Amino acid sequence: MTNAESIKAIIEAAGGTLVNVRFTKKNGEERSLTFNPRDFAEIKGTGTKCEDDNIFRIRDIKLGSWRSFDARRVLSISATGNTTPFAQED
Repeated sequence: MTNAESIKAIIEAAGGTLVNVRFTKKNGEERSLTFNPRDFAEIKGTGTKCEDDNIFRIRDIKLGSWRSFDARRVLSISATGNTTPFAQED
């Protein structure tokens, strides 16, 4: 099972509870985002839809804005009281 498949299953199982994901950005910085998987607020923009299954778009509740993360660079994800560590994929 790939990181993306595992993360999708964890997010779906979380329902409406908050999820926290910790990952490494492209520039090497570590970042943490907290979001509600049931937040379906409209994404505004003129860009094209991302077809990469490894990219997750979420709305960070602390920043109140849309962010994305790459499943291949996730370090851990916490949901429903459980933290799952991940190995970064190439």
